[in-house]
Amino acid sequence: MAITMYTSDRAFVTPREVASVQSAQNGDTSGVLNRGKQLKITVNGLTATVDTGQALILGRLVEVVTPTSITLPAHSNGKLCIVIDIAKENAYVGHAGKPDYYPTINQVYLAAVTGELIQEDINNGGYIYELPLATFSTNSTTGTVSQHNPVFNDTGWIDLELAHRSTYNPEAYARYRVFNGICYLRWYNIACFNSQNGNQVFKLPRKIKPHVKGQFAIAGSNININNGNHQFCNFIVPDVDNPIEVVYGMWGSTQDMRLTGATGSGQYPLGGDF
Repeated sequence: MAITMYTSDRAFVTPREVASVQSAQNGDTSGVLNRGKQLKITVNGLTATVDTGQALILGRLVEVVTPTSITLPAHSNGKLCIVIDIAKENAYVGHAGKPDYYPTINQVYLAAVTGELIQEDINNGGYIYELPLATFSTNSTTGTVSQHNPVFNDTGWIDLELAHRSTYNPEAYARYRVFNGICYLRWYNIACFNSQNGNQVFKLPRKIKPHVKGQFAIAGSNININNGNHQFCNFIVPDVDNPIEVVYGMWGSTQDMRLTGATGSGQYPLGGDF
């Protein structure tokens, strides 16, 4: 057969075709859904336990139904991953379509990866995809993890809490949105001149901080509420390891040192590998 259509009368559709469609509809991205405990990781000695939650990995829906543990290798650094390996065979008991049928899924598991990640296109001839949930570091007896779930959802626009003593001018707003692992920030006409240093705009929840080292800069402007003039400036988004909990403005020494109408928008991917 040279051509076929899976979603047609009397056609036979397998998980492969469903996953391909779901992956394409979501930009061939992968991430953790807002379900259960969102795969929260805890560590006791060298044992890491992943709590309940779901992830969509290139169209494959994966769920940790009950907390699941894995032993981390001693004296190592790496990433704790959910791994899909479609080259493995699933097992089953009973008869398909009958009450006694029950599959054992061997094509997904947790793994502590100490080398380079394998992320093949499992919808286009590949077999293995490793989705990192956290980085880990161990000695002979104990380990630590830094979790940075790649977020996969569309939160819609959510209001941000303003920095201490910053206020809204008329028609002002400060919001964020996470869609397919990308965080979008958007704010308009925020009065910051009474905040610390006169430049703190809004608080940045840790879950939407960039996971790369270093500060992320967004180009924006300050609106002078007295005359309507704009002055260009940069807004700094601190990374997840930075103790600073606010987005703040920076500008040239010849400009007004107080933000009377902070305005800007930008985006960045969430997760630790970009």
